[in-house]
Amino acid sequence: KTVNAAFSNLPFTPAEILLPGQGCDPTQWSVVACDQYTSQPEYWQEVEKLVEEAPSSLRLILPESKLDGPGVQGAIRKVNAAMERYLNEGVFDTYPDALIYVERRLRDGKIRRGLVGKIDLAAYDFTPGSGSLIRATEGTVLSRIPPRVAVREHAVLELPHVLLLADDPEKTVIEPLAARTAVMQQVYDFDLMMDSGRLTGWLLGEEEQQMVAQSLLVLTDPAAFEQLRNRYHYRPEVR
Repeated sequence: KTVNAAFSNLPFTPAEILLPGQGCDPTQWSVVACDQYTSQPEYWQEVEKLVEEAPSSLRLILPESKLDGPGVQGAIRKVNAAMERYLNEGVFDTYPDALIYVERRLRDGKIRRGLVGKIDLAAYDFTPGSGSLIRATEGTVLSRIPPRVAVREHAVLELPHVLLLADDPEKTVIEPLAARTAVMQQVYDFDLMMDSGRLTGWLLGEEEQQMVAQSLLVLTDPAAFEQLRNRYHYRPEVR
């Protein structure tokens, strides 16, 4: 039974993950999600100064503060061209069938932990009150969907910035990985730009992937979830 087979009935799975190679400065490469600082164009101007001509994900996204600008179509073409150029120039190292455990240390010393992988959009529904396995926790701004689709229409790469929150009161998915960093391959460790903290990532091995799959299978089982909900008097609501 392969690692991938363990995820066959799950909406969250390993993915082909591309990371910038040794020729890239990871601090210049990593920028905040494109839908942040929409009312602060000066933030993005400062990022431009920091990145200069270095390879950067800044060239692969279109900040939403620019979506209403007169040159948006030209900006989208530049994004698509940069994706093609980076692929042709061998900027990326490829990690097939990968999951990456991440820790982000914030300025105040707190650590946010997470897991990078792929979700099945067929299991996602942003309709309020949805009972799908992956659902929205906040309202979806429908007017923002068409421009986001336009950005992706001819894109050869995907730079998702979706944050999923797991209903995991027993802490069975993420927390066990924190105790196994010594046996996993560290794939990055660097300071984020604009005083945003530090980011470290470890590639899950086969054993860690199996652990994640088994934990998620339990969480997605309807009967097990109902038991957890009753035990913790948990009533999830769409916000």
